[in-house]
Amino acid sequence: MDDQDGPWKEALEEFFNPFLQLLFPTLHASVDWARPIRFLEKELQKLRPDSRTGRRQVDKLVEVYFDDGVPRWLLIHVEVQGSADRHFPQRMFTYYYRLWDHYGKPVISLAVLTDTNPKFRPTHFEARIKDKGIFFDFHSVKLLDYNECWEGLLHSDNPFALLVAAQLTNNLKRQDKRRVDNLLSFYRLARRMRLKKKQIGRLLLFLDWLVTLPPELEDYYNAETAHFREEDAMPFVSHLERFGEKRGLEKGLEKGLEKGRKEGRATILLRLLQLKFGELPSALSRRVAQASEAELDLWAERVLFATRLEDVVEG
Repeated sequence: MDDQDGPWKEALEEFFNPFLQLLFPTLHASVDWARPIRFLEKELQKLRPDSRTGRRQVDKLVEVYFDDGVPRWLLIHVEVQGSADRHFPQRMFTYYYRLWDHYGKPVISLAVLTDTNPKFRPTHFEARIKDKGIFFDFHSVKLLDYNECWEGLLHSDNPFALLVAAQLTNNLKRQDKRRVDNLLSFYRLARRMRLKKKQIGRLLLFLDWLVTLPPELEDYYNAETAHFREEDAMPFVSHLERFGEKRGLEKGLEKGLEKGRKEGRATILLRLLQLKFGELPSALSRRVAQASEAELDLWAERVLFATRLEDVVEG
C-alpha cells in the first residue's frame, strides 16, 4: 500500500496555516495567528480509537487561539485510504466524546477526505431511538471537488494547494504519464514560491512523497528530470536513486530486525543456562552472543535434557 499517511503527517505541521487557509478558510479567519499554536500529540495518543480495519488515516490535535482570546482545540482527521467507510462518522464522534470526557474541552472536528468516491460525503453522526439520541456534526472537505479548480490550485501562492494537487494526481491510474508530468510542474511551481529555502525543500519532499510513481514510470521520470539539474542549482535526486535509497533502507531495517531477533534468542538462551547451571563463564557468554542462529537453535534444544553445561555447547 502506498505510504500516503507519512507526508500528510509532516505537511500538516509544516504548513498548518496554509492548510487551514485553503481548506477551512472560515476557521482560518477566526484564528489569532500572532499567538503560538501547539500540536497535542501526547493528548491525542492516549485517546486514539482502536483501528482494526487496516485503514490509512492521519490525526492531528492542535490548540489555537481564536480572535476572542479563547484557546480552542481542532481535531484534524485525514482519511488517507481511497475508499468509503461507513464507520467513518462514528470514529469522528468517538474522538470527540473521548476528548470531551478526558479533558473537558469542546473540540472542533475537521475531516479531509482523499478518496475517489464522489458520493461519500460524511458530515455527521446520528444515533437515535424514537426521535431521541445523538446528533454530532463536523466540518468535512472532499479533495475530489478541487479537480474543478485545478488551474486555481496551480496558480495559488498557497503551498498547500500544490499538496492537494499532488494528492489528486496520485488518484490517476498508476501507469498514467500525467503523474510524472504533473509532478514536474509541481517542482517548478514550488521553486517559485516565496518560501524559505528549507520550506521549499520540505515542500518538494512532500510532493515527491505524495505522488507515487510505479516502476514502469521510473525511466520516464529520470529522463524528464535530467534537465532540471542543468537549469537549476537545486539538486533533484532521480526517482531511480530514490527507489534505491528506499530499498537500501528497507534492507537495512530487515537486517536490523534479524539482528534484533538473533540477539533476543541469545539472551533467552543465556537466561535458561543460568537458571539451570548457575553463573556462566564469561567466555561462554561471549560464545553464545557470537553464535549463529543454527547454533542457537541447537543449543536451545539441548538445554532441556543436558545435565552438564558442556553437553549444551560442545560437539
